[in-house]
Amino acid sequence: MAEETDAKETEALRAALGAAEGKRLPRGTAGAMKELEDRQKRRATRTQRDSLDLALTDLTGFYRDVLARQFGSSVALANEEVGDAVEQLVTASRPEQTLRRIEAVLACRAALDRNVAPLLAVEALAMSLRAG
Repeated sequence: MAEETDAKETEALRAALGAAEGKRLPRGTAGAMKELEDRQKRRATRTQRDSLDLALTDLTGFYRDVLARQFGSSVALANEEVGDAVEQLVTASRPEQTLRRIEAVLACRAALDRNVAPLLAVEALAMSLRAG
């Protein structure tokens, strides 16, 4: 979706600067194109980080549900559609493991806030969750 928007923005700017399709940009307009590319790159980075943050928030809610069930709470699940997975993990793990998993997810979110490379942060999270 972002690539399509980026392409439209780039083509609109090229047209506004007087560059016909397939032709070179007029002199002195490269700076405007560079500024647009930088803006698009920042937007792509922000979109990626926001998407990861949303996924991590959902994962925290999942483990919160697991922990609540492990302590015998009957509070409503944050995501009913994963209720079977919650119940499976309730019986397959201990509350201490669930707390460590929640802490790993929160540590991943904190790492992303500190501008750690998203791939490295998620890989570290995956390793922590696997170690349980």
